[in-house]
Amino acid sequence: MNQTLNETAMQVSQVLGQNLPITNSPTMDIFLISLVGALFITLINKYFSDQVKIRALRKEMKDLQKKSREMMSKDPKKAQVLQKELMKKNLENMKHAMNPKIMIITMAPMLLLFFFYKNSLYSIWRVFHTIWFS
Repeated sequence: MNQTLNETAMQVSQVLGQNLPITNSPTMDIFLISLVGALFITLINKYFSDQVKIRALRKEMKDLQKKSREMMSKDPKKAQVLQKELMKKNLENMKHAMNPKIMIITMAPMLLLFFFYKNSLYSIWRVFHTIWFS
């Protein structure tokens, strides 16, 4: 069935005068473009965030979780204090991981990528949608 869909997609793209961007398979195109986008976001996050600080925060959070579990059976009130401290560390970790600078740097290329998806694969999707839901 997949081969039939790919052949239909190729015929539709030829009729509509549009070429598929990378390969002969729209499914493979989406997979490859998504893989490149995910790799881009991962590399941007790695090089634009303070990895040393994030690792240190994660280690502290792991230690606090361990202490909190141990205290849960002995002294629940101390465990609650540790949980509050853990929540503060978690919030600080999220501030570093979700840095607005990083979000802006990754959002602009990803929006361009979505427009690329729309322009290159929309006509094929429209034909498939018509065939499947008619």
